[in-house]
Amino acid sequence: MGISVFPLPSAASKTMKREMLTSGTTYTVPADVTYLNVTLVGAGGGAGGNRTDANYSSGSAPGGQGESISSIVTGFGATIAYTIGAGGAGGTDRAGGSAGGSTTFTGATTAAGGIGGSTSATSSNNTGAAGQVSFVDNGGKSAVYNNSGGGNAIGGAGGNGFIVVEYWV
Repeated sequence: MGISVFPLPSAASKTMKREMLTSGTTYTVPADVTYLNVTLVGAGGGAGGNRTDANYSSGSAPGGQGESISSIVTGFGATIAYTIGAGGAGGTDRAGGSAGGSTTFTGATTAAGGIGGSTSATSSNNTGAAGQVSFVDNGGKSAVYNNSGGGNAIGGAGGNGFIVVEYWV
């Protein structure tokens, strides 16, 4: 399997099809398809949890968003293996959130999951992995807890990754 760049087919002669993969482990390539455009999105990291002390008020850092990567895939067989990244778990009392899982599609680049958020809202640990670019905001949302007993001390979970497959028939 390789990654190559091809000119788009004429709109008059072909119809673009698009599928979104959110579960499963293999993709069956339609007959007569010679290449696929795939967009992979890694799972979002979970947000950090807050302190639950009676006299403490804070907010946690959100989880980082999963990376987005597009590739053109050629030279495949009848089926292609893939993995959908699972969203990171939100942190609980004074614990950071966990990282989101990577999304993979054989023959394409892997999209990394976002990092988990820290327990302190002043931390810079809320932007995802270094060099990460994404069009999806799937990082877990911050936990808010105040000393009057309101709010939630558990950080939000990150969203799962996904894959968009496009081809022309």
